[in-house]
Amino acid sequence: MTLQNVYAASAEQYVLAVEEINAQYKQDTRQFLRGLNPQQQGFNPQQQQQFCGIVSRYVDRLYQAADENRAYLDRRYQNINKQDVIQQVSTSKEMQLLKKYQVNCDLK
Repeated sequence: MTLQNVYAASAEQYVLAVEEINAQYKQDTRQFLRGLNPQQQGFNPQQQQQFCGIVSRYVDRLYQAADENRAYLDRRYQNINKQDVIQQVSTSKEMQLLKKYQVNCDLK
């Protein structure tokens, strides 16, 4: 196996891992949101803690996938750190929409 094949195989594994992580996150958030009262104007403290736990696991898994495949990532992503992942998730469209409901997760 040549270095090119190893690179492609590992990059492909990274992409597959991220797709799996995204799918699990979508499933977890959908399940959480289905359990809410449609008339609700925001999350209560328990719901906020539960939702932030989902987001925190998502960040952890995304960072772990990047860290484990760092050598195979495009050069501009090889130095990604957990704070970069947190920033990307925190500024996502979904998280920005939730701010109007006072949902603010303290991700670390």
